[in-house]
Amino acid sequence: MTLAEKIYELRKNNKLSQEQLAEKIGVSRQSISKWESGETSPELERVVALSQVFNVTTDYLLKSKDIDELTIRTEHLEKEQNEFREKMILNQIKNIRIWSSLFIYVIAFVVFLYLQFPFPYLFPDADIIMRLMELITILLIATAIVIQINLRISRKYLNEFISMVQEEKSGNENE
Repeated sequence: MTLAEKIYELRKNNKLSQEQLAEKIGVSRQSISKWESGETSPELERVVALSQVFNVTTDYLLKSKDIDELTIRTEHLEKEQNEFREKMILNQIKNIRIWSSLFIYVIAFVVFLYLQFPFPYLFPDADIIMRLMELITILLIATAIVIQINLRISRKYLNEFISMVQEEKSGNENE
């Protein structure tokens, strides 16, 4: 695979337009087009910039090997796998938060119902306004609890998520 083909493949795999890549490197879109068509080759400083943008080595860009295509595909698949794992973790956090919130509101409603049964004889003239005020009070307390629990859940899982991502990055840098 030639340098021109590698630039094109890397740009496509990273979902960048020629214009976007040109902005990141500090050249014109026409330069990117010429590099990809093989009309010209980038200067050494631009090769270094390309390697930084695509997170590959300059050796990878400049040396031609048959394994390069497999390496690109493997890196692309790893990137997709990491993105999928991140989505799954975030979805799991969302589900935990929804179910815990629902559980707390159900408990609050049960408490409200419980408060209605034993006390009617204490407040025989209790009207609907009094009962609505009780319900609102219970719901406000439940909402405060839901917010607190959701913040703790988010903090816990996001800290684990961040540490996992940092471990992956440090593992990739060591390779």
